[in-house]
Amino acid sequence: MKNTNVCGDEFFAIGRREFVLGTTAALLLSARLASAQTTASSQNAQPKIVFKDGLAVPIPANPSFGKGKDRALVLGGGGEYFAAWMLGFAYGLNAGGVPYEMPDVVVGTSAGSVVGSAIAGGHLARLTKEFDFFGAFPKILAALVPTAAPNPSQIRARDLCQIAHDASIETIQSIGRGAMAAKNPAVSKLQDMIEVLTGNRSWPSPKFHGTTMDCYTGERLVISEANNIPISHAASANMSLPGIFGPTWIDDRICMDGGMSPTSTHCDLVAGAKRALVVSLTDGTSGSGPRFSNIPNAIQQELRDLEAAGTKTLLIAANPGQVDLVSPAEIGPALKAGYDRAVKEADRVKAFWA
Repeated sequence: MKNTNVCGDEFFAIGRREFVLGTTAALLLSARLASAQTTASSQNAQPKIVFKDGLAVPIPANPSFGKGKDRALVLGGGGEYFAAWMLGFAYGLNAGGVPYEMPDVVVGTSAGSVVGSAIAGGHLARLTKEFDFFGAFPKILAALVPTAAPNPSQIRARDLCQIAHDASIETIQSIGRGAMAAKNPAVSKLQDMIEVLTGNRSWPSPKFHGTTMDCYTGERLVISEANNIPISHAASANMSLPGIFGPTWIDDRICMDGGMSPTSTHCDLVAGAKRALVVSLTDGTSGSGPRFSNIPNAIQQELRDLEAAGTKTLLIAANPGQVDLVSPAEIGPALKAGYDRAVKEADRVKAFWA
């Protein structure tokens, strides 16, 4: 019995020693792995390069472009459908006695950048004289819409927009990666058409500002006359829908559609103006219309923020219901729908601008 107890004690003593040695070895190995991972992580860390190009503007903007201005016009995005709708709306307002040149500051996002630059530069009147607005004009706009079946990289980029459920920088960067990795048609065709619509390559007017998003950093960029960028390039960047067009290089930044953003219209850029007419694809209510991404629509909060800044607002929302935002077949009906809406709204807009 005595010998048995001694052997048992020795067995447990050895077991304890092995446990301590094993635990120590595991801790040392874990520490080495953690150190290696930290080293690898630091080696893979992204360099923080500060661009001094004056393009990045935080949300909300401070100061804004609306300070000291009377009338502001904000034009949101919504694909080629909404570009046509807004052109019809502007044409109808002008026919109803609301001059194109009334706004003192114009902010355009995505489709709104093309329409806004045409309005700010005084070229919309020229276009409506040169072309049969409801005849040849829809064919010109339809040329903007790619008709080929999407390839897998384009489908992936579009899917990343659809699965986005917040407006975090990480989400926007994820969409940006998809945009950069998509094999899209060259933007040269889009830029040529923008030159037709806006009249030239130079900046249309100092009162126009276009928004786009940096694919890599997720920052909001605002392009203005002072940046010395051709309007065709700026509007191309503003309209570079992931998996459809672009992205587009703006100096050293690669950019995508301005709608891939926490703000659907970027109306914070006109905060402080006396009044702002905001033209949006939808009013944010359920069923009011499609969106290219599922980033939450904050239009109602944006309007409340504008009002809080002392800017009186008037929202005109197309609310088209179920339409295809990038279908050539929607161009003609969209022009007509925008024009018809302007006929109904002309008096209200005139009173608001007065």
